[in-house]
Order: sequence, then structure tokens, then C-alpha cells
Amino acid sequence: MRKIVLCGLVSLISCLAHASAQTQEHDGQILSAKARSPLPAYDSLDEFGRAYFPRNAYEEARTQTQFDILEITYASDGLHVPGLLIRPKATGTRKWPAIIFNRGGNGELGSIRDNGQPCVGMNTSCLDVADLYLIAKAGFVVIASDYRYQGATLKRDEWGGIEVDDVLNLVPALKSLGYVDLDRLYMLGLSRGGTMTYLAIKRGIPIKAAAVIGGVTDVKAWVDSRPDMDLVSGNPFIDGFRNIWPDFEHRAEEEYRARSAVYWADRINVPVLILHSRTDSMVPVTQALRMAEALQGMNKVFSLHIYERDGHPLPQNREGRNRMIVDWFNKAGQSAQ
Repeated sequence: MRKIVLCGLVSLISCLAHASAQTQEHDGQILSAKARSPLPAYDSLDEFGRAYFPRNAYEEARTQTQFDILEITYASDGLHVPGLLIRPKATGTRKWPAIIFNRGGNGELGSIRDNGQPCVGMNTSCLDVADLYLIAKAGFVVIASDYRYQGATLKRDEWGGIEVDDVLNLVPALKSLGYVDLDRLYMLGLSRGGTMTYLAIKRGIPIKAAAVIGGVTDVKAWVDSRPDMDLVSGNPFIDGFRNIWPDFEHRAEEEYRARSAVYWADRINVPVLILHSRTDSMVPVTQALRMAEALQGMNKVFSLHIYERDGHPLPQNREGRNRMIVDWFNKAGQSAQ
């Protein structure tokens, strides 16, 4: 009788373990997807929004009917991470190239999710979505992470730390989409997203090419150039590197260098298009120039384009900027075939 009971218990445990394994979430698993709320009307944008986008380009993105714009949640390191997916409504039988977009900002600053608030002031997600649609319409699926810092951890952003996993885990998310061409994956980073792009490449993300707009490549030099942001001690959006990075007093230089691609350009093994404005007031153009110099020194494949006068994300040169990015990706895709 004891043996029978013992066998029964062993079988029960085995069954429970098997069921748990079946239901366990895996990195990149898309857990939910819902249509993003429609973009607000152009006239509801504030002065910055209307200066950032001409009416015709914004209205095209707002009224388009060819692409689904979805807010997704996916698994990353056991967490539920929010993100964005832009895909053609009719994928057909073809395989679509895909772009992983890395947003800028930290914490909720730069978030691409619809938080239900007006798209004004620091809340510019509607502008980012419109920009991404204008690139997607050239024939791409676009996916993006909003990073793991939500709720209680919102201000604990490591800024190039563990959340790089959230970018890497977008690759298995794309693999789960039967209409994506896994041999034509690309990456686009804006500002802090440029740092994330270089870090993802350093860790071997399987992309064919990357483009970086206004990217940060030397974090310490950038922080020193922007004392107004007080990223070290903290600001309303982040608790500060001093309070987030481990043993900051003794390891700050190590942490800065680990996030700064100018110090490990030898690890950048995909073609990179670097775009920057000479008059960028958010990230000095020297960040792009130094990265280009580092890549040149390592004989890497890259292209550098400096716009004479424009804002941080190059809104005044949107059409030319997007054309350069699309051409760069398509060229890399053709050479890989």
C-alpha cells in the first residue's frame, strides 16, 4: 500500500511539474496585444508637437488604414514588459523585414505607450508612433520595448543595464510572428536608444544593420555636458545613477564605460548609420563624431551624416532622414541575400 501511495504521489508531482513547464512563459512570448488608441487630432497638439510635425505628415499617420498599431506585453526575464508593434494589416504570404526600435528617455520620460493623457509637454508618445509609422510604411514591421521600469520600479532605470535584455528578447518575439523575415532584422535607436542599440550589438543581437539618431556614445561625457538633467543624483523621472548603480562611489567609471560604445568599438560588428545634428542641444554632436572616429580606428563599416541645423530627432529633415535609414537597411538586406 505504501508503494502504491508513493507512486501516486510521484506521478502527481510529475504531472504538476509537466503542467508548470507547459504554462511557463518564455522570453519574447507575446502575452497580449491590443489596438493602440487612435492618435489625437493634429489641432490638439501643443506648440512643440505642431512644430515637430507638419500637419500633412501627422494626419497621414493618424488616418492610415494599412497598418495595425498594437500595444503589446511580452515576457522578459520573468517580467511582463510593455511594448509596441506596428504590422501590415494584410501580411499576405511574403516575409517582411523588421526594425527593432529603441526609444530614448528614462522611466516614463520618452515612453511610447498611450497613458491616456493628452499628447503635450513631456508626453510625446503620439509623435513617436507617427514617426515609426512613416518608417514602417516603407515596407517594415516595427517592434519596440518600453523597457521594464513600470510601477514601483519606474524611477529605477539602470540606463543601459539589465533592461538591455528587454531589447534582446524582442528577437524571439519577432520569431513568433510567422510573417517576419528573420534574415532581415534591423535596429534603430534614438538618443538613449542609441546607447541601447550599441549595447545590443555588443551582446550579439542578430541584426543586419543599425541606424542611430542623436545617440549617446560616451555616457560620462554626456552627463557632464547636461548638468541640468542631474542624472547622477536624480530628477523627477529617475532616482539617479548614484542611487541605482551598485557601489557607485567605487565603480562609477566601470559602469559608465560599460555603457559607452566609444570604448569598445571593436565589438560593433554590423554596419551602423550615424545621424546627428550639429545644433543638437540634447546630445552634443561630439558624441557622434567620437563614435565615428572610434569605428574608423577599428576599420568598421559605418556612415556618418551631420545635419547643419536641426533638432535632436532631426524633425526638420524627416523625409531625408527616413530615406537614408530605409536605404541603409535595404542595402544591408540585399548584401545578405
